[in-house]
Amino acid sequence: MSTHFKAFIVVFVISVIGFVFFRKPYASAIGARQFDKWRNLWLAVTACLFLVPSFWPYIILSALVVFFMTKTDPLKPALFMLLLFVSPNIGDAIPGFAGINKFIMVTPQAVFTLVLLIPAMIAAPKMKKLAQGGGMADLCFVLFLALQLVLCMRGPTVTHIIRTMIEQFLVIAPFYFVFSRAPKSLSDIRIISAAYTAPILILSALSILELIRTWHFYTSVGYNWFGAMPFTYTMRDGFLRASGSVIDPIVWGYIAMTGIGVGLAFFTENFSKFYRYAGFGLLIAGLLVSLSRGPWVGAAAMMITYVLISPQAMSRAVHLGGLGLVGFLVALVTPFGQKIIDLLPFIGSSAGDTISYRQQLLKAAREVMAENPIFGSSDYLDHPKLQALRQGQGIIDIVNSYLEVGLKSGFVGMGLFIGVFLFALLGLRRAMKSALSYNPTLALYCRAYFAVIVGTMITIFTTSSVLHTPIVYWCMLGIAVALVRIERHCRDNQHAMPDGNDDEQPALETPAQFNWK
Repeated sequence: MSTHFKAFIVVFVISVIGFVFFRKPYASAIGARQFDKWRNLWLAVTACLFLVPSFWPYIILSALVVFFMTKTDPLKPALFMLLLFVSPNIGDAIPGFAGINKFIMVTPQAVFTLVLLIPAMIAAPKMKKLAQGGGMADLCFVLFLALQLVLCMRGPTVTHIIRTMIEQFLVIAPFYFVFSRAPKSLSDIRIISAAYTAPILILSALSILELIRTWHFYTSVGYNWFGAMPFTYTMRDGFLRASGSVIDPIVWGYIAMTGIGVGLAFFTENFSKFYRYAGFGLLIAGLLVSLSRGPWVGAAAMMITYVLISPQAMSRAVHLGGLGLVGFLVALVTPFGQKIIDLLPFIGSSAGDTISYRQQLLKAAREVMAENPIFGSSDYLDHPKLQALRQGQGIIDIVNSYLEVGLKSGFVGMGLFIGVFLFALLGLRRAMKSALSYNPTLALYCRAYFAVIVGTMITIFTTSSVLHTPIVYWCMLGIAVALVRIERHCRDNQHAMPDGNDDEQPALETPAQFNWK
C-alpha cells in the first residue's frame, strides 16, 4: 500500500471519528441535518483531494462537488469556513497563450471563493441592510484595498499589472466584504463559528498524530500534483513541527489559536462541560504540537485579553493565573513539558537564532522603509540590507506581516492596515459593553472575537501573511464588523413594539437556557 493511500486512510478515518464524536453538541447548536451535510461535504472533498491524482482534475471535480452539494444552503460563508482547511493552499497558474506566459494563480481556496463567496459578494448590495456600524474599519479597508490595486501598476508589463490586480483583489476583498455583510443575526454568527471550529478540531487530532508518527499526512498531495511541496519537514529539538493540511507549522499554530478563541464563545454557549474540555483540550494540543512560538505568545495575549474584558475579570484572572501556574509546574516534571519550556521565547534555551534573525530583520526593514516611506517599493527585496538576510534556503523570510505591508506600500499602507484592526476592536468593545445589559450571548461572541483579533495582531508580528493566514484574519475582521452591525440593529429595535411582522423584529435571539457563569 502506497504512503499516499495510507495518509488518505488516516485522514479519512480521523475525520469520521471527529464528526461522530462531536455530532451531539454541534447538532444541538445548528441542527443534526445541517451538521450531517457538513460532514458529507468535508468527506467528499477530502476523498477527491487524495484520490484524484492531478491538480486540475481535482480543481474541476471539487468545484462541481461543492457547487451541487451546497446550492440550496443559504449561508455560503459558513460553508467556505468549513472547507477553508480541507486542502493545502497551494496551486498553479492558468497557462497563457498568444505571448502571455500565465494568467492568475489558482488554488483550492480560490475555487471555494469563486463558488461560495463571489456570488454572495455580488448579491450583498441587494441584501436587506442592517444598522450602520464599523464605518471607520470599512473606510480603512476600502482605502487599503484601493492602495494595493493602485500600487500594482508599478509592474513591468500590462499583463503583469492586470494579473497582480486580480490576484490582490481576490485575496483581500471577498473575505472582508462577505463576512461583514452576509451574517444578519446571532444565529448566522453561531453557524459560521461552528463551521470554523469543526475542521480545526479534526486537524488538531491529525496534528497530534503527525508529531507522534513524525509524518505529515498532506505532503503526498503536493507531490502528486507538482512533484514537490513548497514546505518540507521541519524539526525543532528533535520533534516534528505539526502543520496539518496548512503545511506550515506557524500558520497551523495561528489557526489553532483562532480556533481556541472562537471556541471561547461557541463552545461556552453550546457545549456541555465534557465536550468543552474535550474540544479545548484538542485545540490546545494542536497549538502546542505546532512548536511555534509566535502563535503561543498570541494565544497567551488572546486569553489574557478575554479574561480582562470579562465580567468578574479579577476572579477570572486569578483562576487563569492558577491554571497557568499548575500547567507550568506539571511541565517541569514531564519530558515533553520541559521541551515546551525550552522552546518558549525569552525564557527558553532554544529561542536564540530565530529571535536574533527577527531583530536583524526589524532593523534592516526600518532602514529600507525610510528610503520610500510613503508608498513603499515593489523591489524592496533587492535592497542590499535585505539581501544580507538571505538564508541558507536561498530566501529572504519577511517574518512580520506589518513590515511586509510597510515595505510594499509604505507607512500609508501600514497605517490603513493597522487601522482596520484597531477600528474593528473599538467597534467590538462598544458593542460588547452595550449588549451586556440585554443580550449576554451577543456580548460573549463580541468578547471572543475581540480577543481573537488581539491575538492575531500579536501573532502576525512574528509571521508573514502567507497561505491561509491573510484569509483567516480578513474573515475574522469581517465577522467583527458584522457583530457590530448586528448589535446596533438589535439595540435600535429592542424597544420596538411587536406588530406581528417578522421583518421588524430584532435580528438576534438569546438561548433560553444560556448559563452566563
